[in-house]
Order: sequence, then C-alpha cells, then structure tokens
Amino acid sequence: MFSPHQRMYFVGFLLDAALAVAMTAMPFFVYKQLGGAEAMSGFFGGFAGAGYAVTCIILARFVSRADNILHWAAAGMGIYTALFIAILSSRNPWICGTLYTLAFCSMALVWPALHAWIGSDPDPDQRKRHTGWFNVAWSLGMSAGPLLAGPLIDWHYGLSFIAVVLLTLSSLLLLLTLPHENRHFARATEEQLDARQAHDRLSEAHLVSAWCATLTVNSLMGLARNVFPKRVDDLVASGQLRFFAEDTVSSLLTANAATKFSWLAFVVTLASAGAFLAAGHTTRWRHNFTWLAFMQMASGGAFWYLGHTCSLVGMLLAFAVFGAASGQVFFASLTYSLADPARKHGRATMNEAMVGAGGFVGSIVAGSAVSYWGFERPFQWMPVCILSAVLLQWGLLIYGRRKTSAAHS
Repeated sequence: MFSPHQRMYFVGFLLDAALAVAMTAMPFFVYKQLGGAEAMSGFFGGFAGAGYAVTCIILARFVSRADNILHWAAAGMGIYTALFIAILSSRNPWICGTLYTLAFCSMALVWPALHAWIGSDPDPDQRKRHTGWFNVAWSLGMSAGPLLAGPLIDWHYGLSFIAVVLLTLSSLLLLLTLPHENRHFARATEEQLDARQAHDRLSEAHLVSAWCATLTVNSLMGLARNVFPKRVDDLVASGQLRFFAEDTVSSLLTANAATKFSWLAFVVTLASAGAFLAAGHTTRWRHNFTWLAFMQMASGGAFWYLGHTCSLVGMLLAFAVFGAASGQVFFASLTYSLADPARKHGRATMNEAMVGAGGFVGSIVAGSAVSYWGFERPFQWMPVCILSAVLLQWGLLIYGRRKTSAAHS
C-alpha cells in the first residue's frame, strides 16, 4: 500500500513524536516530581546530548561494517523503550538522569541508520528530494509531540511516558517492514559518478564547517528545550506572561505552563519542517556559506529577544526564526555528510554527534549561566557567541577548500 520510502517517512514521524514528548515532559518531570530547577533540567538534557554525541563518535568507526543498518535502528528503539519505562521507577535524580542519558545514547544506533538508508539513492537530486521529505516527516512528528505532551503532562505526568512507549513501539513495528538498502536502491552508474563529481568535491570542502554549524544551532536547541521551559514556568507562575504587551494578564496564561511551552516547541519544529520542505525543492542554499551564516545570526538575534520578553506571541515568532535556521543548517550538513556513498553511514553518525554535542553545550553551559545570572544576561550575549561560531566555521571552510583542492590536484 505504501512504498518503502513512505513507510520510512512514517517511521521518522512516529519516532520523533515520541522523542518530542519525552523532551517536553522531562523538564516538567524534573520540576514537579524531582524538585529540581533549570540547572537540573539543563544537566539532564546536556548529559543526554553528550552521551548521544560520544556514542555516535564511537560508533562512527564501526557502522560501515553493519550487514543491515536497519538492525541497528531496531535495537536502539527497543533499548530506548525499556530505559524510558524504567525512569518511572525512581525519584532519585541521579538514577533518573542516568537512565535518561542512556536512553538517548541508544538513539545513536537509530538516527544515523535511518538517514543513511534514506540517503542511499545514487542520484544527488533524488537523494535530496527523499531526504527532504524524510526530514519534513520527522520534524512534523517533532512538532506534533509537544502538542500531545503538554496537555498529558498537565493531566498526569505518567500519561506522557505511556505516549512515548506507544509511539516508539509503533515506529519499531513499521521499521521491521522495510527492505535492505541494497535491495531497494540501485548502484550508481559510471555516468552518475562522473556527473556528480563537482558536487561531491564541494560537499567535501563544506563538510566540517557544516558540522560546526550543526553543533552551533543545536546548542541553541538544547537551551530552548531544556532550559527555557523554566522561563515559561516562572512567567506563568508569577502572572507575568502576556500575549503581547497588555497591562492585564489573560486567565488563559495563568496556568498549565507545560501546555504553553508545547506551543513554542510546536512552532520551532514546524518552522524546521518548512525549511526542510524548501531545501528539498531548491538548490541555491547548496554550498552557500553566506546563507547558513545569515540564518545562524538571525537565531542569535531571536535568542537575544527571548532573554527579556514576556510576550508569548513574540516568543512564538522568535522560535519560528530559530526553527527555520536550525532546519536549513541541519539539511545542508546532512546533505554534505551523505555525498560520499562509501562513508555515508559513518558521516551521518558524526553529523548526529554534532547534534548531541550541541545539546550538551546548550543545556549544560547555557543552563549553568542562566542559573547563575538569570535569563537576561546570558541571552544578551548570544549574538556575540553566534558570530564567534560563524567565524570559526568560515575558517574551517577555507581549510576544507584547500584540503580538497590538494587532494584532487
């Protein structure tokens, strides 16, 4: 009824919906059940990101030897489900944090394998379209997850854990219906290899710079998902949250902080989905460093604004800007990672490592800064931090171009 590609799209949608529910629920689980604050939720998210990154880096050396990469993904989903269920058995922050981190480590078996499978098409244009639709599918799942999680958390925190398990198991069952990549995709012909030679060289030159950009935007994502919920929780509890800048607080904004944050989480991933859709049907962003730099600087401006606003509508707009930038950067980085068929799984794993490392930096470093100085001061310096990261990426691009030119001279 559905083609293998379409079934893979559904796998990504269901799995990321499960992850979005988990990431939305965990900060409020920390606040309400474990008695923690923004620092503890930041450490939870940060160590989960670090564990994911380290596991990806370790696995990058071995994944190319896998007979069937989808077996890795199936194992990771099963481990994730079991560990997430186990979190409910404890109210010890150390145990819960360890289980949460290990659960996300298991995802290092999953996402690189899914990206490598969908990126196995030998034709760059077909690969770009399939990758685009797959990224749209999982980002829509990431958008839908918070909308489901917010009300569930406000009703009873345990319902969000049940939702994570059911969504992950549904994704696993669908994954088991997919064929081996070698049976589904044709091998590249000599004509295709010759035609894409220039594209592959440019992708090689931009690769490390794009990985650095992925780390940068995912640092912001870690900050947004694991630390900023406390800002929303505080504004709701103190009656300071407004739709715009009105003097009187609306009764709609005085309770259910998890639901309010779920709207922000929905918008950021919906904007990413829009960026994926646009990138999958255009080419001007390809090997265009200036565009990626502009998108990252726009994100820095959005976070500067988030540091002092009490407007929910303003927050939604800032999250939309950041979400679009995050989606564009990730798509470019993944495209360059998949350009070399012989290294696509290992490089997709390294790309995912940058996602996890960014989550660690944003959650731990920024979370600690917010805990010490409050939200406004660290957020004011965000444009400067992003500019520094962009300059580093520019240097890495120059190095990449020289290295590629030397290798083919």
